[in-house]
Amino acid sequence: MHWNQKKIFGSYFQNKEIRMKHLIKIFSVSLIALLAVVNCRHHSLADRADWIAKRVASELDLNDKQKGELQRIKKEILDKRKELDVKMFPDEIVDQIRQAQIDEAKVNKAFEASGTKRDQMRVFMTKKFIEFHAVLTPEQRNKLADKVTELLKKHNHD
Repeated sequence: MHWNQKKIFGSYFQNKEIRMKHLIKIFSVSLIALLAVVNCRHHSLADRADWIAKRVASELDLNDKQKGELQRIKKEILDKRKELDVKMFPDEIVDQIRQAQIDEAKVNKAFEASGTKRDQMRVFMTKKFIEFHAVLTPEQRNKLADKVTELLKKHNHD
């Protein structure tokens, strides 16, 4: 950082209250934008899971037995998500936003608990993916790998 930038921004980086207010503004704008995007779809998680399952069955040309397995796995994933109460945004964070001052420890604790649930869900989803992978033919696995590669390129993931 140039000496003049240090002079201008030095007090910003040293003043915790200014940083917190700035962080809250960025966080709030980001949250509102995210909620606007999410709410535009008006589809439940179950509806989206159904759409994905139908698309996978169609793209991979699954037979009836494979479709049954896919439906079973989809149901187990939805049930596990409901059991863990995995939320995109913990309620405790919203409660903190309403406060005159945010309690950093409570925010960190809420995100930590949410992260633990997400980790549990990730482990469960990995097991379910392995189960699904086991019912696919080699041709279907290759087609799935190609679709994933195509999707990653489309969304600019290297």
